[in-house]
Amino acid sequence: MLFSELFAVHLQQLKSGELSTAVEALIENAFAMNRSQFWIRKNQPVRDAAGLRKFRKHFARLLAHEPLAYILGEKEFFGEVFYVNPAVLIPRPETELLVEKALDLAGSKTLRILDIGAGSGNISVIMALKSAAQITAVDRSRPALRVLKKNIVRFGLQKRIRVMAADLFPKQNEPFDMIIANPPYLSGKEWRESPAGIKLFEPEAALLAGPTGTEVLARIIAGAPQHLTPCGHVLLEIGRGQLRAVRGFLKSARLREMDTICDYSGIARVVVACR
Repeated sequence: MLFSELFAVHLQQLKSGELSTAVEALIENAFAMNRSQFWIRKNQPVRDAAGLRKFRKHFARLLAHEPLAYILGEKEFFGEVFYVNPAVLIPRPETELLVEKALDLAGSKTLRILDIGAGSGNISVIMALKSAAQITAVDRSRPALRVLKKNIVRFGLQKRIRVMAADLFPKQNEPFDMIIANPPYLSGKEWRESPAGIKLFEPEAALLAGPTGTEVLARIIAGAPQHLTPCGHVLLEIGRGQLRAVRGFLKSARLREMDTICDYSGIARVVVACR
């Protein structure tokens, strides 16, 4: 069997709408080649029996709806590759909008930043790599903290990112210049209607906020003023249709909305406010 035939045969087994790039990525991973090598070798016979076994094992996981990122153990975000497993949410392109705005506000200043629900550490790592900030990354999940620490070591940022186990805010009443959060914001209905790959494999606690979907956002906004320096910023990723509720939370917390950023589908996705 040629590599091109291996690709075509398995691509036919996927449901319509699934990307061919997933099959290609599994082949490249199993046979330890990059994309250029795949296309160069596509008309060559498959002779690596161990690689073929690995590919078939991974493909079976793909058929069972497991996300490609968990199968490969990594996901690209903001041009960097992060280690991921089912203990953490898979980084999404929408969150890059959150990071872009945070970097824009940070500029060259040495800010103290709090990353709430840091998960894989994708936000903290990019902020540390591309700004002068000192970052405190918190998560309440011990398995998630292990992934977070692994990525911090992966990028050599142990002196720039401090890790803490906490539910939203550190116990110490320490002021921060910026609070960033991509919190759970799915409602119960949205969670129930989520694709199998999300419900079966991604951590429910990182996605499901509660019946309305705004429960965690409300808690973060209510607590933010106590943890922000004067004129400090809070940046939040939010879900579809949640802007009105978030604005109400900001008003109650006496935080001033500064900006709202829409995603590629025109959905209000990032809210920026200041104390």
